[in-house]
Amino acid sequence: MEVTVLLTTYNHEKYIAQALDTVLMQETEFDYEIVVLEDCSTDRTRGVLLGYQKQYPGKIRLRLAERNEPTSNRPFAEEFQASSSPYIAMLDGDDYWTSSKKLQKQVEFLEAHPNCVLCFHNAMRIYGDGNRASLLYNPADQKRISVLEDILQSNFIAGCTPMIRKSMLGRLPDWYYTPPFGDWPLYVLCAQHGKIGYIDEILAVYRIHREGLWSRRDAIQKLEMLIAFYESMNANLDFRFNDTVEPLVSARRKELAAARALVKIAQKVLPSGTVVLVMAKAGEDLPPLTGHQVWAFPDRSAKQTQRHFASGAAGSAEAPWIGSSSTYEFRLYRGTAQDKLLASVTVTQNETVLDLPGLKREPYENGAFIAASPNPVPSGTKPEKTTISWSTGDGSPGVIQVLMKSLQMQYPANDDEAIEQFEMLRAKGGQFLLVPRKLLPWLEGYAGLKKHLDWHYQRIQDDETCLIYDLREMASEDRSGTAT
Repeated sequence: MEVTVLLTTYNHEKYIAQALDTVLMQETEFDYEIVVLEDCSTDRTRGVLLGYQKQYPGKIRLRLAERNEPTSNRPFAEEFQASSSPYIAMLDGDDYWTSSKKLQKQVEFLEAHPNCVLCFHNAMRIYGDGNRASLLYNPADQKRISVLEDILQSNFIAGCTPMIRKSMLGRLPDWYYTPPFGDWPLYVLCAQHGKIGYIDEILAVYRIHREGLWSRRDAIQKLEMLIAFYESMNANLDFRFNDTVEPLVSARRKELAAARALVKIAQKVLPSGTVVLVMAKAGEDLPPLTGHQVWAFPDRSAKQTQRHFASGAAGSAEAPWIGSSSTYEFRLYRGTAQDKLLASVTVTQNETVLDLPGLKREPYENGAFIAASPNPVPSGTKPEKTTISWSTGDGSPGVIQVLMKSLQMQYPANDDEAIEQFEMLRAKGGQFLLVPRKLLPWLEGYAGLKKHLDWHYQRIQDDETCLIYDLREMASEDRSGTAT
């Protein structure tokens, strides 16, 4: 057995079948096994697992807990150490893989890089509430090779992406059983024995939802957990890396103090029950303002655009701009009035198939068709091309529109777009705008938006913590940008 996939799950009834299906779809030149660690779920997760194990008895082995142990990493550690496979892959039951070549690519990478004890790849973060566009887990400048000091700084490895070279790690220490999460300390342990390699491809989806152990916590709780983790990790490593860890703890404490101060000021200044727009970057959590509705600005919802692609009763045309951050639905309509949808095809890159709502379509008539080749387009970080072929079937005129849905949040491109988006949120009910002081330089980067705010709205708070604008009525006629 070349690879053991350790899949951990608890109350993932809605997701576990998808997770297992994407492991079972792997195309490899070697054998792999799936070991599922189920933590005494209270929903139907266990029943789903038993059904899969019955169907794939030689592929899936279940470790079923007798009682729930949410804070123990012991079951994972025991299965990790008991495995005879040279490589260990990891997956949580609410995440899934998007490429059938994922395991093959990671084994090939580790065999080509003997100095790496671990390799990982990029993933798409999708949000369960459906109101927030997806984000790439790793940025474009993610290091191709990382070391211990890097992984101590932050956990940049999504839990659905790593593969570990087991022989280089040895036995896991007893202290590993107790941290509130098991992935980050495992990566730190790995990095003491080798380097961390990165494959710059999107091969998985990391799902964020309210039931998640980490994602259900608010911004302040997360900072508190990070500080506790750093202090515990520092002690467990006998303070050998104190010069790296101590500044990190100090920085997180300052962030925590600022977050608490922001919430305190906002709760004091803002009337209860109001709608507050909070300026925040894409991956940041919004402050927990009790008794208020909190909306992000810029808007985090997915953006969708449509444009003309081609015309004619039949033909083919290249689309050389298929990227990994969008899905592209090519729709074939009859006639220039576009009054009837004849057929459609959705094209992606990197085999990134997300949980996107489907479009209800009528059955294809009279031989009408539209197809894309290749689909998905080849994996990569740069746009690739596909060829769209179509026919209306009866020789009637046809028009193809391409509907492009961004899978990532996009910031306003300029001042006009920022003002338009801001005013749309205000029109929907936004009553106050809160700008954390740390984001003031970002706001000032949209100079036109800043001028618009100071010109039209009263500033009711301006200190070292934040700016707050009252959006309920226009500011006084002197338009100085200060409250009068």
